[in-house]
Amino acid sequence: MTLISLLIVMALERVTSKAPEWHVHALVGKYIKFLQGRHWFSDTASMFSLLLIIFLPALLVWGIEQAVDNGLLTFALQLVVLWVCLGCPITRKNYKFYLQAAQRKDFEACSLHSVAFGNESGELDKVGQQLVFINYRQYAAVIIAFVLLGVPGVIIYSIAKELQLFTYRMAANDNNPEEIKDEVMGECASGNDELSIDKIMHVIDWVPVRLTTFGFMVVGHFSRALTYWLPALVDTTSGAKTILNNVAVAAEEVEADQQNCIDEPCMLVRLAKRNVLFILVGVSVLTMVGAVA
Repeated sequence: MTLISLLIVMALERVTSKAPEWHVHALVGKYIKFLQGRHWFSDTASMFSLLLIIFLPALLVWGIEQAVDNGLLTFALQLVVLWVCLGCPITRKNYKFYLQAAQRKDFEACSLHSVAFGNESGELDKVGQQLVFINYRQYAAVIIAFVLLGVPGVIIYSIAKELQLFTYRMAANDNNPEEIKDEVMGECASGNDELSIDKIMHVIDWVPVRLTTFGFMVVGHFSRALTYWLPALVDTTSGAKTILNNVAVAAEEVEADQQNCIDEPCMLVRLAKRNVLFILVGVSVLTMVGAVA
């Protein structure tokens, strides 16, 4: 059922256009607005409060699954949650705009479009790495959370990553959670490395980012990427984005004449897409041997 749910949702995500209000950004935004209205959430919320905000919806869904214990309902719930949390139409649209501007050699527009999908500095040499991180947050990590923990895992991961973005924005004195960018950065944007949500995401990302970068090795240049992946296994300080970028750049060799605003981002995006296919193949194998239901 896990593999079937993933294949159905990913196929639908490719051939249909998801309304922004049905994406996890908008739904978590309403959730945060509800909490803010009751003064239960702010950029200074304690770690305990954040953990409650993240885990309570997942525990509620898990309780419903256990109480009903209906295979058809569970399957429908998986499809709905995956549909809401997997991918992002806004990111895809901004990436297409970026490529169109790059084809016209309108580098100023490229920079602006890259900022729209989370490339905070607007530097064009950082676009490929930002796209790798986006693919991880919107696809690879969600799939891994689903395989490991089911629907509750997807909810936990999705709420946590959105809370990180909202916390950054509130720390920057922007308290409107509905006006958000389509992807968070990977490092703390507020300049405060001690934010509780960053510590939580560091723990939550620990397993998914290392499984994802293992896939980069397999589908890319194995030996070169291995020199970055092995140290990451015992690295307790580097963030998810740093590890992803180090391994991805090593796994996908970019020639000097390809280091431009079209070739390099496209090559890294292709690496990320191959990795998602590799993860699906891995889920298929685990399903066949009975390790995944």
